[in-house]
Amino acid sequence: MFYLQGRNLNNISLLCRYVHLQKLELPHNRIKDLSCVSHMPYLITLDASHNCLSDFFGFQPPKNLKEVNLSYNQISEMKDLSAYSSLGRLVLDHNSVRRIHGLQSCISLTHLSLAHNKIARIHGLENLPLRELCLSGNMIEKIENLGTLRALQSLDLSSNRIHSLCGLNNLPLLGSINLESNLIKEASPIHDLYLLRDLNLRGNPVQDQPDYRLAIIFLLQQLTSLDQQPATAEEKVSAVNMYDPPLEEAAARDHMTQVLYQTLQPQGILDSTMPGLDAPYPMLVLTGPRACGKRELAHRLCQEFTEFFAYGACHTTREPYSGEEDGPDYHFITEEQFQNMIHMGKFIQTMQYGGHWFGLSWEAVESVAREGLACCVHMELEGVLSLKKSRFEPRYVLLIPTSTESYTHCLRHRQLYTQAEMQLDAAVSRIDLYGRVNRERPGFFDIVIPSDDRAQAYAVLRQAVMEYLNLEESRGGDSSPATPACSSNSKKGFAHLHLPYHILH
Repeated sequence: MFYLQGRNLNNISLLCRYVHLQKLELPHNRIKDLSCVSHMPYLITLDASHNCLSDFFGFQPPKNLKEVNLSYNQISEMKDLSAYSSLGRLVLDHNSVRRIHGLQSCISLTHLSLAHNKIARIHGLENLPLRELCLSGNMIEKIENLGTLRALQSLDLSSNRIHSLCGLNNLPLLGSINLESNLIKEASPIHDLYLLRDLNLRGNPVQDQPDYRLAIIFLLQQLTSLDQQPATAEEKVSAVNMYDPPLEEAAARDHMTQVLYQTLQPQGILDSTMPGLDAPYPMLVLTGPRACGKRELAHRLCQEFTEFFAYGACHTTREPYSGEEDGPDYHFITEEQFQNMIHMGKFIQTMQYGGHWFGLSWEAVESVAREGLACCVHMELEGVLSLKKSRFEPRYVLLIPTSTESYTHCLRHRQLYTQAEMQLDAAVSRIDLYGRVNRERPGFFDIVIPSDDRAQAYAVLRQAVMEYLNLEESRGGDSSPATPACSSNSKKGFAHLHLPYHILH
């Protein structure tokens, strides 16, 4: 080993006689010529940093040369290194290199550093076994041509001119990314880097976004460090609660929101619509996954039992589906109108589903109650969870498909999803969500009805409602579907009737 640091050397030709050297360190000198290395066939490590070299590898290749440091020199061009098959680590920081070149045959190269050069594009690295790549301090504007670096674990692109994170795909082992001091405005393209643990985005415009840190931690929940600060467990919980809260958390927030805005509004209390200790609002809620028949069965029930039920139309910001009408089915409004109604305390409960808002208004229930009828509504599970936190005590009927194939066909038939859409699987997974709630929370739903056959589902629902209301089938074929079994039963008592609990297996 020769270690000649800071000796002000400019000529090392005398080293030609040391043919058995394995390690040569010559940093901080004034060396311009490394041709003596050609006489060192056993050399493994070479450090010639902080010198005056302008020639790139100006020597015959030692057979087993593995580590080379030529940083802080005057090298402007890389040359073909196909003869250096054992080279594993190459450092060329602080030179004047403009183009990455000549590395295609470096089959052992795992560490490459070209920081603070004049490189404008990432190329010439295809299929290399790189584990660490540093291109900090260059003029790179775009992340590109990294998809073949399947072994890459650490990437440093700090202090460049990069605007987007696009180009980081197909890097399954990438665990550390340094993008400090770039021009990045968003971070969404890196959501599929499942092993990423360390991310540095300091000095980028993306940091100016509201709740930036929680948004990134939610996007990359596996992070242990963000912007050189630990990503704590508390932050991860806060991030999930903010961007994808558990259903109960979302329902609690919704309920608190409605209560808050209701208390800020003058309330006109109507005796006919306010619940009492012995008779809460009578209401029937049909719930279940999208396109399970909730709306259809609710309308049919209200049409048959006109003396007992009326349909309560919810408000929504989505567009009408085929066959839906504004008023009889939903009140279709803009998101601005919906938010204004929230702030005016108009809703009992609201929820977001599929990127749209849905809400059950006080007026929808009270307009039915003024007629002395029970309100029949339908909603998704999120709405049920919110409604259960209110003072209302409805009967909850779960309509659930039991055949995934039939349900999928129904979704496509209604053109809610196409064959190619990824959301189809998410929609089908909602069946499992409803089933899991039903299994894990006995009594959450008052009755569970398979909805594959709508006619049969309605027959079961109709029979349950007649038991709720203590009705019996009419005799003689008149138009009235049923009559009270005893005159003492009242519609107000509907919500207090007990129901045998059924569990769908």
